[in-house]
Amino acid sequence: MWLKPERLEGTPSKWGHRALAQLNEALANLYPLDSDARRIAAKVGLRTAHIKFEGKAITTWFHVLEYANSQRKIDDILFAALEDYPNDDTLLAAQMGAPPPPVHGPKWQVWNGPAATSTLEKVMGTKSTLVPISYLETGLLRARSVARVKRDDGSSGTGFIIDGETLITNHHVLPDQKTARSSIVQFNYQQTIDGLSAPMEEVRLLPETLKTSKADDWSAVKVAGNVCSRWGSLSLTKSTIAVGDHVNVVQHPGGGPKQISLFSNVVVFVGHGRVQYLTDTLPGASGSPVFDANWNVVAVHHSGGWLTEPHSASKSTYYRNEGICINRIIGGLSASKSHRSRRS
Repeated sequence: MWLKPERLEGTPSKWGHRALAQLNEALANLYPLDSDARRIAAKVGLRTAHIKFEGKAITTWFHVLEYANSQRKIDDILFAALEDYPNDDTLLAAQMGAPPPPVHGPKWQVWNGPAATSTLEKVMGTKSTLVPISYLETGLLRARSVARVKRDDGSSGTGFIIDGETLITNHHVLPDQKTARSSIVQFNYQQTIDGLSAPMEEVRLLPETLKTSKADDWSAVKVAGNVCSRWGSLSLTKSTIAVGDHVNVVQHPGGGPKQISLFSNVVVFVGHGRVQYLTDTLPGASGSPVFDANWNVVAVHHSGGWLTEPHSASKSTYYRNEGICINRIIGGLSASKSHRSRRS
C-alpha cells in the first residue's frame, strides 16, 4: 500500500526529462482515451482548458504532464494513477524515478601524479569523442533537410527530404493517402541565433506517390515544388552502425522548433532492422533522421520507452529510444520501385 507523501509548496520539481518521459509512456498505455486524461487532470486540480487534448495518447499525456510540471502537480498525477492501478509495475518504476541504464566511464584508478614518461592528455573512454570543428557546420547543413510534418488533426511528427523531392517519415505519422493529403511540411521551423523565429516555408505533399510499411514503420511521399534546391537533401546509403557508436537525432520535439540532442548519444543495440540508443527524444520526434558521427543517416526514429531487444530470448526491457535501421528502409524503397517497374 502506498501513501501520498507531504510536499512543500514552492520546492522545485524532482522530475527530470527522462523520468517524465517514462511516466508519459506509462500513462499513455494505461489511459489511452482523452476522456481518461481529462478525468485525471481534473482530479488533481489542473485547468483542462489550458491543456491540448489531441486524441493520440502519447501526445495528449505529453501536454498534460508539461502543464502539470509547470503547476508542480506531477506527483499528484502519479498518485491519482496509482489509485486506479496500485500494482502497476510501470507506475511503480516511475514513482521510484527509475533512470535508464547508466553509461559507465573508464574504471577508476588511484592517480599518484604523472609518471616521468606520461602526458596529461588522453582519450577518456574506449573511443575518442573528438571531431573536427567542421562537424558543427556539416550538421547545420544536414539539418536544413529536416522538417516538421503537421497533420490536419493537430498532431505532428518529423521528416526529412531525400533525393527526388521525397519526404521520409514514420508510417504512424503518415499512414495513408488521406492523411498525407491533409498534412503540410514545414521547413526551417526553428529559432535563429538571436532566439527569434526563422522564416518558415510550408509545402504540400503529393499523396498519390505515398509508399509505406506498417511493419517497419516508414513512409515515403513526394512533396510539391523543388524543395531540394532550397533545403537540400539527405543521401541514403547502407549503414554499418554498431553498439558503442554515437548518434544524433535532429527533431521537432513536442511539435516545437527544430532541436538536436548532443549528449549521452550512445548506441546500445543493433539488429533485426532496429537501432536502439540513449539519445533524448520527445513526442513529435517520430520520423526524425538518426545521424552517425559522419552525419550519415543510419536510422529513422520511431519509438521510445521500455523496450525489448528484437528476437532476444530474454524478456528484459530497457529504457531506450529506437529507430528503424536505414538499411531496412532502403530495401523497402528498392522493392517498391522494382514492383512498380514490373507492373508498368
